Amino acid sequence: DAVDLNLGCPQRVAFAGHYGSYLLGDDDRQTVVAIVKAMRAAAPPDVAVCAKVRLLDAPEHTRKLVEDLRDAGAQVVAIHGRKRATWHKKGPGARDG
Repeated sequence: DAVDLNLGCPQRVAFAGHYGSYLLGDDDRQTVVAIVKAMRAAAPPDVAVCAKVRLLDAPEHTRKLVEDLRDAGAQVVAIHGRKRATWHKKGPGARDG
């Protein structure tokens, strides 16, 4: 069993509602860490806490994010191999549709 925090949604509706990948900025880091800590505290010990993220602008920023999530209690962090807001249809990390 597991609970999952999806920080990977890049859709415009996520931008408008300020959720998904739009919580990956530095301004929201404390909030995201607090959410993961609360998930870990509320979940039984045998339930994994997981988070899905997207690539940040620099590899070291992505690594720091993953470390922060781990330190907050996430046991699994899945990294989607695209950046958080990709509107272009060609080139590295281009969206599918």
